Amino acid sequence: MPGAGVIDLDQVRSFVGVIEAGSFRDAAQRLELAQPTVSQHVQKLEATLGHLLVERNRARATTTAAGLRFLPFAKALLRLEGRARATLDQGNLAIGASSNIGVYLLQPLVRAFTSARPSIGPIDIRIGTNPDTARRLEDAEIDIALMEWWDDRPGFEAAVWRREKLVVIVPPEHPWARRMSVEKAKLLREPMIGGEPGTGTARLLQQTFGVDASSLKIGLELGSTEAVKQAVRAGLGISITFESAVRDEVRAGTLRALRVEDMPLAKPLLSIFPAGLSTTSPAAQFNAFLQGAKT
Repeated sequence: MPGAGVIDLDQVRSFVGVIEAGSFRDAAQRLELAQPTVSQHVQKLEATLGHLLVERNRARATTTAAGLRFLPFAKALLRLEGRARATLDQGNLAIGASSNIGVYLLQPLVRAFTSARPSIGPIDIRIGTNPDTARRLEDAEIDIALMEWWDDRPGFEAAVWRREKLVVIVPPEHPWARRMSVEKAKLLREPMIGGEPGTGTARLLQQTFGVDASSLKIGLELGSTEAVKQAVRAGLGISITFESAVRDEVRAGTLRALRVEDMPLAKPLLSIFPAGLSTTSPAAQFNAFLQGAKT
């Protein structure tokens, strides 16, 4: 029946090779296969999927519309195969991290972990947004994810490994710049700059302050903490961010950091990994290391 059957990775590899090389002949040379074998692989893959994937002509082999849709999945399948083999053979570890964690917290932890567990590696670090990191974990592109939120989707376990302090940041010329703290009521009246979407900070503030989203005066929505810091320095508003993200700026005097009076703000940071993970796996060992370094 068209569209039925199991996808063969050798056939997928030949398909990707043809598209990347631009011809069946060049793909055969790169893959060190006979050209008829490559042709058969692609034909069998097309039969399995029930779609024509490659436009064949004398000048160049190109994807059909269906082939173009399938190509990113084909490449992902081959990457996943490579990761699976490397994990079994070498004990590799792929860590995914949301942007704030990956930029401001992860690097010293990885260095300490590799010193404590020199047999594990190499280590691959992939930094992205929280939603991108969650997708990579579900697609098995990473072994463990370090994120600012998790939605309890099935098949995974989550553990808090750190509670990161949050601070209010203002420019040096702001009226609050000489203060150590600010009252909640005043904070809620001030226009705020939002950072990367999907970090869960707004949700945390709503829960902590006991207000709904409409009470938070979010003006600019920027895509990263670095952009937020520049906007605050330019006097476009104030923001709330990781204390660790602004240490250098506070030390240099280009930003001021304040706490909220009588209301310590801290965000739980999570490590997420597949349920039932072997305790000897690199991901489980990294999670155990994080728990030992918990702050």
